Amino acid sequence: MKVILWDWNGTLLNDTPANVDIFNRVRIECGYSPVTIERYRELYRHPIREMYADSGYDFTKHSYEHLAELWGRAYLNYENPPRLHEDAEYVLRKLREQGARQSILSALPHAMLEENVQGLGVAHHFEVVKGASNLYGHSKIEEGVELARHLDVTGKEITVVGDSTHDAEVAQTLGANCWLVSHG
Repeated sequence: MKVILWDWNGTLLNDTPANVDIFNRVRIECGYSPVTIERYRELYRHPIREMYADSGYDFTKHSYEHLAELWGRAYLNYENPPRLHEDAEYVLRKLREQGARQSILSALPHAMLEENVQGLGVAHHFEVVKGASNLYGHSKIEEGVELARHLDVTGKEITVVGDSTHDAEVAQTLGANCWLVSHG
């Protein structure tokens, strides 16, 4: 494995409970019932708009863009900032010591991602930190292709590590190896 493309949210960052809480705050604010963490995991996928639709949102009452903005504000102001998963930094350090090039490919908006990575003191493990250009969680596929090109790697030189079927879709598009974790 030459290059590892890490997903951030749920994979390295233990923020699934926070994301469920924020998702439910937005649901309640818009008049919907909260969901359990199990239901959130069942619903989760990209594009995130489809996840919201599947959870019952009526976009004629609340635009997806408005919901994404509500989520983004709540995430930025969340009172209990998430930490890394246990042993995440150990794994990052060991892989770096073994010569693996590591980067992050995330659907989190780039500025928020940079703040998270810097704030947790792990930026030095990554060659590139690549977040989305907006809040809408469309897809990481295009950004993944751009990142692989930037890193000058192709196919099986890449291992995508993530926690969702979308991470597997990114890996498939790149012709890369894929490791999915179940804790996200």
